Amino acid sequence: MKRLTFNRIHFLQAATLLALLLPLLVGAYIVWTKHQRLEGIVADFEPRYARLQGLMDRRADFQALEVKANEQLARLAYPKAQDVAKSGNDAQQRIRTLFAESRLDIISIQVLPPKEAGKFDRISINLRVEGDLAAMQAALGRLAGQSPVIVLDSMAFQTIGAVRPASIQRLGGQFTFSVFRVR
Repeated sequence: MKRLTFNRIHFLQAATLLALLLPLLVGAYIVWTKHQRLEGIVADFEPRYARLQGLMDRRADFQALEVKANEQLARLAYPKAQDVAKSGNDAQQRIRTLFAESRLDIISIQVLPPKEAGKFDRISINLRVEGDLAAMQAALGRLAGQSPVIVLDSMAFQTIGAVRPASIQRLGGQFTFSVFRVR
């Protein structure tokens, strides 16, 4: 009988110890599973954080690039602060001056209403001139140095009068130009 009580006492002691350790084991298991889950989340965020940290480290470079891009945009397009009509009139005057200085007769020049082109207003200008081919080439060659940029969209030439091999042929030219203004 003594042996039976000895086993019963051990059993009760083990059950009591297990009852006391069970909440600790369950708590440890919960902490371990949450720790594993959070390590997975941190592992997912680590590449994003590294990219963000790399961008933060290169902030000065990006700011310098932004300044360069804004300077280049100022050379290519009219600023947002300038009115569309004023931008069109300025481009019209620059084109008129270029072609007049090249000794071409300006028949007509017209600024068309602006069209939306992405983040820009595209202002088209139609021009009709008369003169010789060399003068037209000279005027078109001087367009490359303009700032803001004047883009040649289309051009068409036709002869004026009879063709005489011994003389310089007079041509009529029709051009369509575009300038851009930041919206």
